Amino acid sequence: MAGQSDGITKKIKVRDLRPGMVILEISELSFDYNVLDTRTIRFLQTSLAGSKAIVLKNSGQKVIPISDIKPFDHLLALTQIPQNLEFAKVGADSSGLLAKQGFLEFSVRSGEEPVSSPGGGAAVHTASAEEKKKSKERVVEAKTLLAKVEVAHTQRESSRVLVQDMFDQGRNGNYSSKAVETAVDDMINQGSIPAMKALAGLRSSDQTYAHCVDMSVILQDCYSDILRINKKPVTEEMTRFVLVAGFMHDIGKSEVPKDVLESTQRFLPDSAEMMIMRNHTTYGARILTEMGMSKAAVNVAHYHHVKKDQTLFTSYPDVHFDQVSPLTRLASIVDVYQALIGRRKYKKNWVPAKAVEYLAKLKGSEFDNLMLDNFIGSIGVYPVGSLVRLSTGDLAFVLKIAPRDQTDRPLVAVVENGAGARLGSASVLDLMVELDVSILEVVDHFEHYNGSEDEAFQIFHSILIP
Repeated sequence: MAGQSDGITKKIKVRDLRPGMVILEISELSFDYNVLDTRTIRFLQTSLAGSKAIVLKNSGQKVIPISDIKPFDHLLALTQIPQNLEFAKVGADSSGLLAKQGFLEFSVRSGEEPVSSPGGGAAVHTASAEEKKKSKERVVEAKTLLAKVEVAHTQRESSRVLVQDMFDQGRNGNYSSKAVETAVDDMINQGSIPAMKALAGLRSSDQTYAHCVDMSVILQDCYSDILRINKKPVTEEMTRFVLVAGFMHDIGKSEVPKDVLESTQRFLPDSAEMMIMRNHTTYGARILTEMGMSKAAVNVAHYHHVKKDQTLFTSYPDVHFDQVSPLTRLASIVDVYQALIGRRKYKKNWVPAKAVEYLAKLKGSEFDNLMLDNFIGSIGVYPVGSLVRLSTGDLAFVLKIAPRDQTDRPLVAVVENGAGARLGSASVLDLMVELDVSILEVVDHFEHYNGSEDEAFQIFHSILIP
């Protein structure tokens, strides 16, 4: 149309994408696209329907419809991307999501002429007044969490000891939840649950006792968040119940011989030891029933390993998925999540963000779809305590997860500059406001700090917000 600007077309890196741009072409892709697999092809053909693919053939480069790409094709670029596709429209969270997909360089149209600043340069992207107000609230919440880290660390360790003692007493036939209930009351009174949840990813855990503690606080915090999202009340009674149910979910392991329970070896699926371990859910249901615990708590103990696809070896006991309560369906996700992020002597742990990414891929096979969506929305794509590298090159810890509609824009504290120098005091950035900064990648804090979980914890613990 006459008089209407077509905007400015330019070639930029993924970190320089800005809301309002329109993607015309993906000109550089990661090594993952050198040999296409069926999953990647399905993603491309769904997200970029109608586009053209530039592939490498024996005779040289060839442009073909994206619908014609095949397994083992070498993809060089994607062009003629229809501008009406949702994929083509750059939003606030696009940079991080596209970087994860291995899209590195783009041809884009800016959509409009850049507005000049008084100094003659392009205008800086700014957040709305409403977002700035919300940012102040997020900073206050992060400050509150950091103030609870010390007491949370102490409570986590003392809770691990009491869970171990509870198991030992149970082996002698003296099952009691009194010590757990006292610890739960203390956690509620101190308001330390969110901080304990953050420490679950920062600190290592054993496969039984600390596992129960971490699983409990993650379960409770996520379940409460789900209730709030669905406009349901979060009562102290409900909070206490979910925490106790989490602490007790593996009580059946007290009847597993200690040499099996505390073994540092990985058992084969058909081994006698694995068969013994799988019985812990049945033992747990019986123990909690005899203790007079509620049917809801028994359901968590009995069915937290039941998967949606019950043909999986990891799904047990053999019951219909309909018998698994909503709380237990969430507990099964949290149980796997904690097992992934918890350090074990026989395996390398996953950092929380990578564990979330892995769980998302199991949607529809192992877990309840709605509950998995709720879990990811609550724990965040970048959970609190995650170490991330920003588009500036700096390293930062996540202090507050992003809103559910813009999952890659958390509140972070920069602790190390791009040159690798530790900062004397952390600088807090809310990526919902700092629109010119984005997350490039997740960094394994254990590896970055030379396997020292204490160093990562101390740096996180020392973050101060004025």
